[in-house]
This record gives sequence, C-alpha cells and structure tokens, in this order.
Amino acid sequence: MQAATTPTRQPKKPKFIIESSSDESLSEDDVKTPSPLKYIESNTSLSELTSKACELLDVITTSKQLVKYVKLCGLNKSIQDAGGVVLKQATVVRWLSLSNLLESVDLSYEHVRSILSKPSNTKQSFKLNKINIDGLKDLVRLLTVFKDVSILVQTGARPSLHMAYIALNKLEHHLNGNDVDVNGDFIPIDDRHEGTVFFRKRLLQLLRTMFTFDEKHLAAAVLHPLYRKLTFSTTYLKGIAHSYIREQIDEILDQFADPDDHSNNGIDTLSTTTTTTAVFRNDELDKYLKMNIEEIHKIPNPLPFWKHYQQKFPCLSLLARRLFSIPVTSAAVERSFSAAGPAVTERRSSLDPQTLNDILFVRSIQNILEQKPNFFS
Repeated sequence: MQAATTPTRQPKKPKFIIESSSDESLSEDDVKTPSPLKYIESNTSLSELTSKACELLDVITTSKQLVKYVKLCGLNKSIQDAGGVVLKQATVVRWLSLSNLLESVDLSYEHVRSILSKPSNTKQSFKLNKINIDGLKDLVRLLTVFKDVSILVQTGARPSLHMAYIALNKLEHHLNGNDVDVNGDFIPIDDRHEGTVFFRKRLLQLLRTMFTFDEKHLAAAVLHPLYRKLTFSTTYLKGIAHSYIREQIDEILDQFADPDDHSNNGIDTLSTTTTTTAVFRNDELDKYLKMNIEEIHKIPNPLPFWKHYQQKFPCLSLLARRLFSIPVTSAAVERSFSAAGPAVTERRSSLDPQTLNDILFVRSIQNILEQKPNFFS
C-alpha cells in the first residue's frame, strides 16, 4: 500500500530579478528567478572542482589555520612589532569576517613568513607555503566589494532604499569582471589566479538567484537625482519604475482630491478633472526626468533636493519622502535593539517603554554629536 503523498507548496515566484547589464529589453515572461540547476557551479562537488579552484579553497583553509596558530602562540604582538597588522579570525555568523581575515593575512604575509621561518615553526611554515599569493589577492579583491556594499546599505543616518539598485549593479558588474570608474566607464579586472573565475561565476549565480528587485527599489533610484536615469537598467525595468511612480501619483491626487468638486457639476467637470489629472501626472514626472540637476543637489542624501523642489513637484516630493523613509535593510533597527540591551538590565526590567525610548534617543544624539559636533548649529 502506497503512502499518501502530501502536495508540497510551491514557493512564490519573485516579481522581479536583478537587471541585466545588457541593453536587451525583457518581457514579463523572461523575468524569472533562474534555477540553480541551470548553473554548473551550483552542482559541482569538491571532487569535481578544477585544480585551480581547489588551490583557492586551500588558500582559505590554510589562512584560517594560520590565524588560529598565530593566536594560540601569541604571535600577533610580534607581527605588529615587525610592522604588520593583527591577524583577524573569521566566524560563521559574520561572513564578512572572512574578508577581514584574508585581508589581514595579505597585509602581514611577509611579516608572518619572517617570524615563522624559525626552526621550531618548520611545520607551520610549510603550511604557509600553501597560500598562493595571487589567489589570496584575488580573493581579497573579490570579497572587498561585498564588504563595501554591505557597509553602504547598512547606513542608518540617511535614506537608503535606492541603495539596492546601486549595490546590486555594482556587485553584478564586479562579478562579470568589470569595475566602474567615477565617469561611469568600465574598467576590466585582470585576475591573477586562474581559479578566481569559478568563484566569480558561482557568486554571480547566487546573486541572481537570491536577490530580487522590487518596484520600490527602482522607483527610489529614479527619485534620487544622481540615479534617475537608471543607466544600468533595462528598458523593461525602467518602464516598471516609471509605471509605479505614475500609479502612486494617481493615488496621491485621488487622496487629496475634494469629493465635492464635481458633485454638482455633472459629467463634463468629471471628464475635465480626469484629463487634467493625467496631464499633471505625466507632466510632473517628465519634467523631473528632463531637468538639469544643480551641483549643490548632487549629494548622497536626496531629501534636500525634494525639500527645495516640493512646490514644483508636490506629488513626487511626497512620494520621495514616503519611499526614502523605508530602510533598505533592517540593520539600523537591529542596532537599536542592541543598544537597548544594556539599558534594560535585571535591575531595570520594569523600565517604562517611554523612558527607554528617551534613553535611546539621547544616546543617538550623543553619538551624532561625537561624530559631528556642529550638527545642530
């Protein structure tokens, strides 16, 4: 007798995927999350890796063993005295710590080799020889971009929703072997080690599978004066962003419309109002996209721009304030919970919630003043 099979629930299909760097427009049927099974990198076991890719894995493994050995032997002080930096350990729960570990090994490699050249450290010195310098530098450069992007999106002092567009495009271009200079021109990346290309493809596949663009991410990028053109986006995704903005403008106009305006004026007034609304909607967005942005407004924080132009673009400025109030990550909220931990102790377990809010507020102001003493002047 066969056991009854329970139908499995299919996961919800993401609405949008990361935009492609190509100029080819996409249809809605093309916007699908790629299956990991389509990528050979996701189905390759360790035994099937190329020898060059295995060399990079050995670099990571040996670097971890080296840092552990240096810490147990108390050699960090000697490394610092020799002109190097302290070797940093990596933890599973903080994956960016792997980047810090490899970076510290890279900066102190020659100093460590000099210290480990003593006869008593011959065995560990042999392990140190497993670290391929070219592969180490490639891994540092590869992971540093992820580190920079993570720091970028975790900002809590200014609007960050548009950072999704910036960060994912930066990562995709980097994993495709290109960096972008200040002028927007591509700079090819020359890998030193042959095994690096495997990890680039693997990370790119994971990026496209795990992260998706929401229409709010794209709309926030359009409403940022520096990124309104969506230069690295496809025609289809630009249309998604513009359509979303126009829909939101319609809702704003309906929200603030007076219901009595055409209660006694008949169909003609209603038709006129509808036509005026459509023209106003198109006019406001189109004017913003075509206007010249002054240098004073070409800053990371877009809110001063929308405050300055709120009379000219009333609907867009309101929509911008709504979107930019959404943080792109929960890092700032998590930091608030972490700050609340030391305040609510066993002896202060009955602390009033409003008092706790006041304590956290005062501490946040104190942190701001420590960084910017003239913040309120």
